[in-house]
Amino acid sequence: MSDITSEWVMDKIISKPEKFGGFRSNPLIMLEYLKEFYPDATIAELTPQHMSALSTISRTKNKLLKKNPNLDRRKRIQGNFTL
Repeated sequence: MSDITSEWVMDKIISKPEKFGGFRSNPLIMLEYLKEFYPDATIAELTPQHMSALSTISRTKNKLLKKNPNLDRRKRIQGNFTL
């Protein structure tokens, strides 16, 4: 993970922790990345390289949230599960 990627992801999480720090935040942060870095691209133009970058953004976000639990807005399921 590059420092630039980490900085961009952390800036997004800090700017809107409810949006980018929750369970449903992976597609939101990936869409934000596409809008910011590829504003003229359409879905049909996305290449494997674009998809790889999106995966990196998603993984980076999850790692940063793990390292910064104060920004993590994902709800943890608590309790015992029995079958």
